[in-house]
Amino acid sequence: MKEKLRTILHTAWHEPRHFFLWLALLSICGFAITAVGINLPGPNLLVGAVAIASMLCFLGSILAFILAWIPPVRRFLSWLLRWRFLALSCLVTLIALFYAIENWRGHRAWQDFKHDREAKGEQFDMANLIPPPVPGDENFFESPLWSDLHFAETNGTVVWNDKKWEERVIFSRFPPKSHDVPSESNWMKSQHVDLAAWQAFYRGSNNLVSTENPADYFPVGKEPQSPAADVLLALSRFKDNRQILLATSTRTHARFWNNYGAGVAMQLVHLPRIKSCSQYLSLHATAALKAKDTQTALEDTKIQFRLIDSIRNEPILISYLVRSGVLQIALQPVWEGLADRQWTEADLNAIQSELGKLDFLADYHFAIRSERACNLWVIDYIHKSGIYGFNGLFPSDSKRSQNGDEGGDNVGEAMFRLIPAGWFDQNKLSLCRGYETYVLPAVDRERHLVPPGFLAQSQAAISRQTPRPFDVISRLFLPAVIGSVARCARTQTSVDLARVACALERYRLANGQFPETLDALAPKFIEALPHDIINGQPLKYHRTQDGQFVLYSVGWNQTDDGGKVELYKEGQPDMKLGDWVWRY
Repeated sequence: MKEKLRTILHTAWHEPRHFFLWLALLSICGFAITAVGINLPGPNLLVGAVAIASMLCFLGSILAFILAWIPPVRRFLSWLLRWRFLALSCLVTLIALFYAIENWRGHRAWQDFKHDREAKGEQFDMANLIPPPVPGDENFFESPLWSDLHFAETNGTVVWNDKKWEERVIFSRFPPKSHDVPSESNWMKSQHVDLAAWQAFYRGSNNLVSTENPADYFPVGKEPQSPAADVLLALSRFKDNRQILLATSTRTHARFWNNYGAGVAMQLVHLPRIKSCSQYLSLHATAALKAKDTQTALEDTKIQFRLIDSIRNEPILISYLVRSGVLQIALQPVWEGLADRQWTEADLNAIQSELGKLDFLADYHFAIRSERACNLWVIDYIHKSGIYGFNGLFPSDSKRSQNGDEGGDNVGEAMFRLIPAGWFDQNKLSLCRGYETYVLPAVDRERHLVPPGFLAQSQAAISRQTPRPFDVISRLFLPAVIGSVARCARTQTSVDLARVACALERYRLANGQFPETLDALAPKFIEALPHDIINGQPLKYHRTQDGQFVLYSVGWNQTDDGGKVELYKEGQPDMKLGDWVWRY
């Protein structure tokens, strides 16, 4: 009996087919252990490691068992089993050498690149881009309009000073329960605000606090007035907040209390409120213009420019995009007043001055460098925290990790930990080179140009990149980031068109008609004429037979379409086709 057992053990240890069969069975035991471990509460890296080792061992054993039936392969495997410990030692040594070399290569390449660029003034650390604190009495955001958004963060948990801040309404054009809202106006397609539609909206069944409470949400007169008067009356619901905003808009500084240390999970609750403020002020300004109250309209317009400036120093790309959106909203009353010839010389001079402070091409470079720093923060965070770290980046998904489905996370975390640390550094290097090669040069601040051809070449080059472990992050982030280039071009063009339009109206006020060419504007009515940032050529301009004019850029398609605006099916301007136009 002992001799038979000794024979079985000897065969299982030295005969390849028996050895790898028993090894496969042992791997199945590892799967059983993993199944038990998955049911244990909380994440468990060891469970994931056992699962991966069992899977690799099982697959390798089955493959070797099948190949061992081929005599030449069986003889090789028999020889290998005689030197199994030496072979295993060599394999472990090679793996350790691989990790050591990859970690060294990645660390050295990233540090060399980083030190070289930092010597030239580049910043890669998010902490160096965070705006410094400002005195409370000089801070635009330190007022009752924003105080409910104060919060404290401890160990990734946010505690709000006012737990009902989401229910608070600072400015709004709409009641809580509304339907059939008026369509949005758009100066880009020469569309006026329909104040009559807004009047009907406020005087109709929409203007209710709720179906349970039939009281009016916005104040309404007993008898209809003019559309402008009724709209101003309705919007007076927030007149006290408007006065607070007007008073605080003169403060020197603006810094919201973002929790920058949270990276992509930082709280940006002030951005939607800024947009709603701008939408309210834009409608209020337009109604004031129709009511012949240009002083109020100018106040509203200046406040909107202050809102645009209030988040200029935030090192976040989304803040830049919000500023871009707010600018288009703010230009609506500017366009309305120009179209109806209501702005005075002093008003136009003030608006021109505000527009002249805006440089979205320079701000683009700051926003993109900030986004790059944020991307690098994400790489470091993922490297440090692993798969489980995503719960910190996206708190809404934390319940999934806590309540189950941890088996997949455990296996994923174990596989994640197999990635050499140097590959994370290589991803940083690849990402920064992508920004340096494709994203930052897409906007030429010095020459005031945003050539679409360069962007198209960059997008094509990114899409043609051969997938490598070193480019995972750059292939994930760069296509989304580079899409902001066209937005930058459209926004700065809007600023340039508005500045020239103000200068044209000032010329008309002084001379009774618009000039034959734009050259007549400089330097008396505008210090220097901006050129078309798409191609570097002069902006297109000609007078029309009705005494007006058409002013436009050739747009993203780089083709002069004669001042034609292309629209999507739903009626919104198509930014990639047609011209970018200012006309009445």
